[in-house]
Amino acid sequence: VHGFLTVNGQKMSKSRGTFIAASTYLKHLDPEYLRYYYAFKLGSGLDDIDLNLDDFVARVNADLVGKVVNLASRCAGFISQRFDGQLAATLDAPALYREFVAAGGSIGAAFDQRDYGRAMRETMQLADAANRYIDDQKPWVLARDPATLPRVQLVCTQGLNLFRVLMTYLAPVLPAMAAKAAGFLRSELDWAALTHPLGAHTIDTFSPLMSRVDPERIAAMVAASK
Repeated sequence: VHGFLTVNGQKMSKSRGTFIAASTYLKHLDPEYLRYYYAFKLGSGLDDIDLNLDDFVARVNADLVGKVVNLASRCAGFISQRFDGQLAATLDAPALYREFVAAGGSIGAAFDQRDYGRAMRETMQLADAANRYIDDQKPWVLARDPATLPRVQLVCTQGLNLFRVLMTYLAPVLPAMAAKAAGFLRSELDWAALTHPLGAHTIDTFSPLMSRVDPERIAAMVAASK
């Protein structure tokens, strides 16, 4: 249902190290990186797509690590250290949460139409909005004053619920990362369940869900492919 794959804008070549076997890739890199990159590039038509290795590193690191994983990391530490892993009973910004859930209609339709690139772009737009919310509320500043500590719990509960929505939308593309997120949240990532945010709920201690792509591993993979 899709077109051909080029690497760095050219046909695959063993001499350039861009004829990369799946088994070679797996010796060096997490398959979820490639699943996301392909999904981000794939439209619903027969257009060819290009695996640009520099763009691959930048895209995965910026989107999955910088936006999605970082969102959970920024919030989970406060919940674990200050509130014994307990989320607040209510959300700080319920209207924002409803916007995230409502976006599932368009994202789900994009999946159904095999327009995976649109599904990923719309999900990352939500990730940008979630991080802007955390940046605006600044829980790291609120945590310095005992009087505003209750707001830290509310803000971080909001952030983790937004993260739960994002991971539910990404789960078809990132099943391994989604399974880790579900374990951390102690909640299944189910589209129908998103109408009910997690409140007065205990989460596990956060551990990194995905590491950044190391360019040295890319170089090693290309060298091994020559």
